[in-house]
Amino acid sequence: MTRHLFAAVGCLVFTASFAAASTYGPSYIEPGDAGSSRDDAADVKNPTGSGTVSSISGSLSGNGGLLTQDGDFQDVFRIFVKDPFQFKIELSQMGTNVPDSMMFLFREDGRPVMASDNSGTDNFNPILDNNGGQFFDDVGIYYLAITSAPSQAQVEVDEALILLFNLTEFPFGTIAPAQNAEQFQWTDQWTTADPANSGDYFMFVDGVESLPVPGPASLALLGLAGLAGGRRRRR
Repeated sequence: MTRHLFAAVGCLVFTASFAAASTYGPSYIEPGDAGSSRDDAADVKNPTGSGTVSSISGSLSGNGGLLTQDGDFQDVFRIFVKDPFQFKIELSQMGTNVPDSMMFLFREDGRPVMASDNSGTDNFNPILDNNGGQFFDDVGIYYLAITSAPSQAQVEVDEALILLFNLTEFPFGTIAPAQNAEQFQWTDQWTTADPANSGDYFMFVDGVESLPVPGPASLALLGLAGLAGGRRRRR
């Protein structure tokens, strides 16, 4: 799957449109495939392992029909929310050409927090806005997902599939989990996507900082652990 660097070199209009983004901090570009579950989510981190994350970009793509599909219709990112009261994720009008997408946020253990289908009746891009702590107020690790609509998060309970959000009844703005859904822990299950909803996306991010990266000491310990494991296997 081809990933696209969002900055278009030499395009003055494009650069001017996103000049404000550079004031927020580094941008994160999806490396390869972000994965579609908590287990294979991409860690959003800067090279230094610290500092603000200003944007996340990537792409959704695939083929097939509504019954059989082959592709990447869900991207999941592991993020560190430093300021939950300022937390907000919204798609840029420029740099995003997915016709219809959805966004979801889960706690580190998979419990649902918020979701969105459309920002409003005049803007069909989703938006996750915590609105000063309306949906959560805990600093920590969360999972952010963007999908090709109408692919929604679901869980299996007693051999039945249950949607974690009621985006059909509440298609506008940011919504909380469906009634009694906060007790469930999402892992990797999605409803079917529409392959026509493929393309690139660019998300503006507020309230998020880089996940830490292993320092030299941590890497050294990992190396020693690997050597010790190798010696044990040779005995």
